[in-house]
This record gives sequence, C-alpha cells and structure tokens, in this order.
Amino acid sequence: MPRNRLYSFLADAILLNDCVLGLLMDFHATLAQLTRHPSFKAWHAKNKDYFLAHAFVLFDEANKDLWQIGFYHAKNEKMITFIVSPDKVEHTEEQDVLKSTIALEKLEPDKVTIPIDDALKTAHELFTKDYRAEKSIKQFFIIQTIEAKPVFNITYFTQSFKTVNIKIDAANGKLIKADLQNLAEFG
Repeated sequence: MPRNRLYSFLADAILLNDCVLGLLMDFHATLAQLTRHPSFKAWHAKNKDYFLAHAFVLFDEANKDLWQIGFYHAKNEKMITFIVSPDKVEHTEEQDVLKSTIALEKLEPDKVTIPIDDALKTAHELFTKDYRAEKSIKQFFIIQTIEAKPVFNITYFTQSFKTVNIKIDAANGKLIKADLQNLAEFG
C-alpha cells in the first residue's frame, strides 16, 4: 500500500473509531431512552397513527452523540423527528416527506439484531478495499426497512463529489448492495 494511501486509510479508521466510540449508545438503548421520555410519551399519546420509520446518525463533531429518530404518518405523508442525545430529547415540527415511488416502511426494532459497530466495520472494510481511490469526507448511516428487511444504509460522501452507499442487512449482517454514484446524478 503506498504511504499516502496508508495515511488516508489510518485517518479514516481513526475517524470512524472516534465516531463509533462517541455514539455511547446503541440503537435499542437510544430508542428505549426516547420512548421513556415524558415529551415522547405526551406526543405519542396524541399521535398513534405515526410509526417508527428510521434512525439516523451523522458522523461529525457537530452531531456527536446525536440520533435522529423519525416517525412517519402514511396517510398525511408527514414525518416528525426526535433528536436524542445522552442528556435530552427534542423534536422537530411535522415535516413533508419527499415524494417517492417507494413507500416508507415501518422499522421493527426487534429485527435489528446486528450491532451497529459490526455493520460499520463491514462497510469500512468494503469502502477501503473496493473504493480505495475515494477519500471519505463525511459519513452517515440510517437504519430503515427496505423491501421488508431491516437495513443499515451507510453512506460515504467523498472528496471527488461522489457517494458510496453500502446496504447491510441489519438482521444477519450480510451485504445487500454497494454502489458508487456521482452527486451530479442526483440532480
């Protein structure tokens, strides 16, 4: 491995490890913290038609220790997001969801059995092996249901204005799909 590529790999590994260690909580612990919180209980008592749609984490210093847990109302096509940190719970106002041909599916927490760090390690190994020409500048993951499967949807934004998206089955840890796209293709 060339020296500059080795330094890049080590920097990515250190960043990933710092972010994972900074999470402090796992998905199930975060969800438990949220559902026990008085503000969630009060909201949920009045909003039974919403279902758990996703859990999102952005790996950067500004979002360290923050989870965004989204609840979706299918009939109204609205989302409300709870921001959960170790010491507080807040939520956004109801928001419109981008229109898509694919319906949002309910996320069943008990089907998410693979530890997050295992999925992130698998994604990182794949990224550094198969996309070694790319330099990651930002990473995030979403836990969501796609085609009735719980999925870790892990995305790397790169210096070359591309995304590497890696989907890992959250029930068994197997790779579902990995691909590279130019950000210009999203427009």
